[in-house]
Amino acid sequence: MFKKLIFTTLLLLIAAFVIAQKPKFYAKTDARKIVKGSYIEVTFHLDSAEGKNFRPPSFTGFDVMSGPSTSSSMQIVNGAVSKNWSVSYGLQPKKIGRFNIGQATVNVNGKTMTSQSISIEVVKGSDKPVDQSKQVYVRAEISDTTCAVGQQIIVDYKLYTQLDVKQAGFSTEPEYDGFYVEQLQAKRGGMTREIINGVEYFVQSLRKVALFPQQTGTYTISAVSINLGIAKAGARQGFFFNNNLIRRNANTRSHNIIVTDPPATALPFSGAVGSYSMQVSSAKRSITTDDAIMVNMKLVGNGDNKTVLAPKWELPDGLEMYDPNIIEDEVFNGTDQIQHRKVFEYLIVAKKPGTYKLKPTFTYFSPDSNDYITVTQQLASIRVAQGSNSNANIVQSTDKQIEGIYETSSFSSPTVSVYNSWWHKLMLGMFFIGALGIYGYGQHLEKSGKRDPELIKKNKAYSEAVKRLEKAQSYKASDKSKEFHEEIVVSLKKYLNDKHNIPALHINKGELISQLEEKSIDTALIGQLETIIDQAEMAIYAPGLTKGMDSIYEDSLKFMAEMEG
Repeated sequence: MFKKLIFTTLLLLIAAFVIAQKPKFYAKTDARKIVKGSYIEVTFHLDSAEGKNFRPPSFTGFDVMSGPSTSSSMQIVNGAVSKNWSVSYGLQPKKIGRFNIGQATVNVNGKTMTSQSISIEVVKGSDKPVDQSKQVYVRAEISDTTCAVGQQIIVDYKLYTQLDVKQAGFSTEPEYDGFYVEQLQAKRGGMTREIINGVEYFVQSLRKVALFPQQTGTYTISAVSINLGIAKAGARQGFFFNNNLIRRNANTRSHNIIVTDPPATALPFSGAVGSYSMQVSSAKRSITTDDAIMVNMKLVGNGDNKTVLAPKWELPDGLEMYDPNIIEDEVFNGTDQIQHRKVFEYLIVAKKPGTYKLKPTFTYFSPDSNDYITVTQQLASIRVAQGSNSNANIVQSTDKQIEGIYETSSFSSPTVSVYNSWWHKLMLGMFFIGALGIYGYGQHLEKSGKRDPELIKKNKAYSEAVKRLEKAQSYKASDKSKEFHEEIVVSLKKYLNDKHNIPALHINKGELISQLEEKSIDTALIGQLETIIDQAEMAIYAPGLTKGMDSIYEDSLKFMAEMEG
């Protein structure tokens, strides 16, 4: 068995090595659309192999201005040697139209590999000379100017130039009031080219950020100033100094973004806004009523991970679901957008035997289609057998009679002292053992869920909230202001959910206040809660403008204590 395992492992490693080293031959170009009189560079790449007898295409419709220019490289990764080779050509189109650069071929290990063909469009350029002020400029390009809370917005600061720009730096920083901001990773590679009104520009992204709106309203992305260093024509660049650079400022214009809530829906909306996928798994297929079913739901998407709550889905009769836990919450920073992965763990217990089919569902709002999308995945049937936790019904006789009233009474002293006798001690011992048994049985009922779960949750609301605030204390000790204030808000909302059965995590602040007023909660307490949430949210987005963390922590404890009182 051991030898078989080693042999299988070796085969898998060899297969992975072979796949990783598989040769690849392809063509790339720096532009797919150019103006007549311009040029393109076409490069043919051969990765992870050595080639022979390379044959370029005919380049019909183009004049070869330069090339072939070859380059090669070699790298060693984990002992594996990888060789890469490329050849480049500079081409200029002969006329206007659409042209096809054909396939190139190369021989690798006795086999002929072929690259893909590339289509190039050549258009007429502008007849008017380009104004000097328009030879170089910067634009802030926004993916959406109308969005929903939780949706990801991309702001890309792009440089458009016909000049040789050597330096570019932000003189002023943009303001993003009302948004949570993440800067995206810089994309590797040189400039691309775009044609605007018949004028060809070299284009480069200077900075790209992802914005996540936190509340509704109209917000302004401020204009920024960018300092450019442009090389003088014919001047040589100094090694230590930049005296040969012409300084010029380029300004972007401001943009307004309108943020709304996702449209109202009767579907079980989870708070996810964007593009999402769902994957559900459960390890067990057969259990007893003594066991529990663990279901993991993995959500992957590009929305704000903080707004994504555990999806609620229907269970067949005979099953009961506990509040899910978050076992993974990861954010991945890319070059084009932010992605996140969130995994929820559901604990499901069976009240009675049977065969059950679970259909977890997840509903998110898609800005692309402006509609809600519900994803459903059916798991394999779960078979539940009867366990040992069967309950017997105990029936006691309640038939009682009222005795007559005695008209006379007589009293006599006991002949034997009851206090401190052996049977007195026995009764006390039995009483003590009985009390322990009742307490233990009560704990058993609570853990097994046989006692009213809503009553249990209500009674434990305060103690559970205090435990959650301990996590906020740890953030405070580490001086993590944002995480501290987020935990304060979540703890208070979960407390209200447990204490008054209000879905506080799923509704906005206005709806939360309305539901507290409907439950006749004291207006002063409601005002305290509103003040704490406002101060916490302000601290998240405008640090330094609110009370200290100690004050907000004490105010939160005071609010819950007065709610309990």
